[in-house]
Order: sequence, then structure tokens, then C-alpha cells
Amino acid sequence: MEKSEITNELEKQFQKVKEELGFKSSLEEIDEIFFIKDAVLKDGYVSDNFSRQLCGRISELYGNWANYLHNLLFPVPGHMLFGAEAKALSEEDRKIVWNITKGCMELASRNSVMGINKDKKAESKFIDDAVDFWNSEFRPKIGLIVQKINENWAKK
Repeated sequence: MEKSEITNELEKQFQKVKEELGFKSSLEEIDEIFFIKDAVLKDGYVSDNFSRQLCGRISELYGNWANYLHNLLFPVPGHMLFGAEAKALSEEDRKIVWNITKGCMELASRNSVMGINKDKKAESKFIDDAVDFWNSEFRPKIGLIVQKINENWAKK
């Protein structure tokens, strides 16, 4: 399947799932945060069970961030890079990172529960909650943390 065919199928499936589940987030808003178009193109298909593919991508992104943030809080001894980044954080920064990590993990683990329970209503809330968390908590706070880490790396 060509890129344009996959993209068209994504848009069609997204609209169908949005109507079925009733979430408010747009494809553009979700794609800006979770790169769903890139993920679907990488996979080479749009799943027949697109809502699970979408929720899985959201969960994957938050899970990846949670792993990174965990390494800031508890760097592996001897891992110089994470150790240096962890040292750049104040105690207040560490509290912020912990709270963001908890939010990421709540969403990632909620996706696992939804997958097991096959709860479509929960998927709707999950999608909107994931976008809301990104916009209200994650992006503003993580932006400050990664800026601080980057500035620490830039010191000569």
C-alpha cells in the first residue's frame, strides 16, 4: 500500500472510531503529540481495530517517556549519561519528574487494563485524558526539565 492510501485509510478509520467512541480530540491534535500518522506509516497499515492501535501508540509514547524519567530519578550506577543528567536536577525538579512519571504510568497501565477488559467507553476517556495530560501537565513541566538538562550539557 502506498503512503497516500495508508494516510487516507487512517483518516477514514479515525473518523469512524471518533464517531463510535465519542472522544473530542482531533486527528491533527493527536498526531501533533503522538505521531500517529508516522506510526501507521511505519507499521504499513491501519488496523481493523484502529482504536487499539491508537491507544497502543499513545501508551507507547508515555511508556518511553516514563522509562527516560525513571532513569533521571534512579540512574543505573555507572551509567555516566543518566548520572550526569540526574545531577542537574534539584529536589524540587525530582518531585516534578516523579509526578509526571506517575501520570505517564497511569495512562500506560490504563491502556493495559482496557486491552484486557475490552472496554470501548474507557478508550474514549483514555484518548482525551492522554491529550489533556500532555497539554496541561506533561508538556509544560517536562519542557522546563529537559531545558535544564540541556543547559547543563551545554556548560563548558
